[in-house]
Amino acid sequence: MMNMNYNNTMTIKYLFNYVSNFIKNSNMVKIYYNYHNQPETKYNEAPGRAGSSIYLKGSSETTRTHKYMLKNNVTFNKIESYLLNSCMNYTTSTFNNEDIKFNQWLAGLIDGDGYFGINKNNSISCEIIMALEDEPMLTEIQNKFGGSIKLRSGVKAIRYRLQNKPALLKLVTAINDNIRNTKRLVQFNKVCNILGIDFIAPIKLTKDNSWLMGFFDADGTINYYYQNKNDMTKIRPQLTISVTNKFYQDVQDFATVLGGNIYFYKAQNGYYKWSINREDLHTIYYNYHMLNPSKSYKGRRLFLIKKFYTLYNLKAFRAPVNSMLNQAWLKFDNKWKNNII
Repeated sequence: MMNMNYNNTMTIKYLFNYVSNFIKNSNMVKIYYNYHNQPETKYNEAPGRAGSSIYLKGSSETTRTHKYMLKNNVTFNKIESYLLNSCMNYTTSTFNNEDIKFNQWLAGLIDGDGYFGINKNNSISCEIIMALEDEPMLTEIQNKFGGSIKLRSGVKAIRYRLQNKPALLKLVTAINDNIRNTKRLVQFNKVCNILGIDFIAPIKLTKDNSWLMGFFDADGTINYYYQNKNDMTKIRPQLTISVTNKFYQDVQDFATVLGGNIYFYKAQNGYYKWSINREDLHTIYYNYHMLNPSKSYKGRRLFLIKKFYTLYNLKAFRAPVNSMLNQAWLKFDNKWKNNII
């Protein structure tokens, strides 16, 4: 079975029909055959996926079937078990740590700058809109899940779009239990229902979760501005890291996990901003970033936090013109402005 030829479709169909007939005669028929007009099932090689060398495209009800089997102690022979596990592998595959980190980050990015669309025919799409500079970030997502990347007309932005149902099934499974944005949760629940996936409530966020960095890459900023700019004896740069959103609960986790404060601003019909402005809190965020790296263009500045405070504590920004300290500060300032790390 493990060495089954990809093109041996007749054998595959025979074995699949064998298992299907078995299921039809059991109580699982109500779950497994929820979709009455499914397309022909196809098997593809999937090297690198845990537990099997092939997986089934187009079947989203297998997860529920598996839960029924566990609950009711249903057993199968080797052929039946192999095929059912292959079917479920597409939706229940265990991810390695690198995959988990990426999936958490992706969920945060989608919560911030993403969108799940559902048309009248229940066709689903996932879209993410970012600045032009972040094309490499969207390309990384495209390499993992497929989809297309196109320029948005009239604006300096690019759009990632995923519409292929098997690929959407993979993406939704990957980010399930990490979608938590107030608006996105409603969309995501509907998508899970259409795909036949059990929605998993968002897990509690910790410093080990990359969701916070994904959301920062979407809705965050990092910059410094000068206070007392006209007085060289008092001038100093104030570094600020912040994340904004329309809803308080969507930035509350940043304060809970990483410290800092949340402020309300009346502009733009009102929004909330989480921000940190102290060296100790910036150090915490820097350490979080080293474990959960930013993938965005603006996130490159996070690598410069330690250098900023090294020069800040030496007061290099107040050093005499043409001094070594002054040159060091000007060099750093150039790196900051141009996102050079």
